[in-house]
Amino acid sequence: MSTMLVYVVYGFSVALALLFVYLFHTRWYWHVLSVLAALAVGFSPPLPGWDGPSRDLVYGFVVLFLLVWGVAEPFVHRFHRHVFSSHPGNPA
Repeated sequence: MSTMLVYVVYGFSVALALLFVYLFHTRWYWHVLSVLAALAVGFSPPLPGWDGPSRDLVYGFVVLFLLVWGVAEPFVHRFHRHVFSSHPGNPA
């Protein structure tokens, strides 16, 4: 497997997680569960019959995505766009 492919896949994982954090504001407990899920996936044994670089790439993508999405919320929270707060039915 090419090293460049690993960088591209992991970079896409981080960029996608940061984009989701910026666009979608979720409650804090979803981010805590995301970090716990990343640790669970990272420490889980591999699926039977699925070994090799492709498994490492998929597991790495999932772990990195969940970890970045879970940890980045406090840093990106102040940049969220709260468009829904100007809605007439929303008592802001």
